[in-house]
Amino acid sequence: MPTIHRAEEATYLWLQHNYPRITDYHDRQSLFEFRRDVMRSHEHYQIDLSLMRRVMLERLAIDFAYDPGPMIEEGFELFYRLRHDVEFYDDVFPVLDQLKGRFRLGSISNGNASAGLTPLKDYFDGFINAADVMARKPDQRIFEAFCHKLDVEPRQCLYLGDDPHFDVEGARQAGLRAIWVNRRAALWPGELAPAELEISTLHQLLDLVGAD
Repeated sequence: MPTIHRAEEATYLWLQHNYPRITDYHDRQSLFEFRRDVMRSHEHYQIDLSLMRRVMLERLAIDFAYDPGPMIEEGFELFYRLRHDVEFYDDVFPVLDQLKGRFRLGSISNGNASAGLTPLKDYFDGFINAADVMARKPDQRIFEAFCHKLDVEPRQCLYLGDDPHFDVEGARQAGLRAIWVNRRAALWPGELAPAELEISTLHQLLDLVGAD
């Protein structure tokens, strides 16, 4: 979320500098609400967030009498580039160094981010996001597509995630084993069956898979 917030702030400042009629009308909060309304206006936009953002920029351009073409392309490129300017936890790359070459590695995203546009590209064998299959976690289809992409059976896959519903429950309903990454000592939701495995740092994963 900090990455997204930084990208949103940069986009707002870009609009303020280049398309001031928009920010004369919309402050940050009302622009957020506008984007939320666009997302809710069509189920497709809730899955394909890149399309949603392009539609949002197009509607803003039309509403405030700007040329949509340059505004859509420049605005989307700015946000998308900054969306991938991610700050990683300190344990990520030391652990991936231990796992690389011993396991097939990949990622699933509900957003429009791709790990292939970050330094993770040197470690992961496959990436998938919701727009690739028009399904979002916890929908089983996105997990099944991920396993197909990596050419593994669900039972062979160990999925790590920090969201109990989207990640852990979604993965295990699709037949994958799942680990809850609970970095903040959160409480597990009472309505879900307990997570089979829980870790607070990725270093603990090495003990579980015997990779240290």
